[in-house]
Amino acid sequence: MCDRIPATLLTIPVDIVYRILDKLSDLTIIVSVRNVCERLNVISDTYHRYQ
Repeated sequence: MCDRIPATLLTIPVDIVYRILDKLSDLTIIVSVRNVCERLNVISDTYHRYQ
């Protein structure tokens, strides 16, 4: 059996999530990323383009 944890937005490092957010428009971040889960809220709150 594989002991690997699948890579998801909940498990990948924040800097990689930032790179993904770099590819999205501000509106997409607000509408599609905010209020999905607490971790993505925290990440988007600290994301430089969204502050």
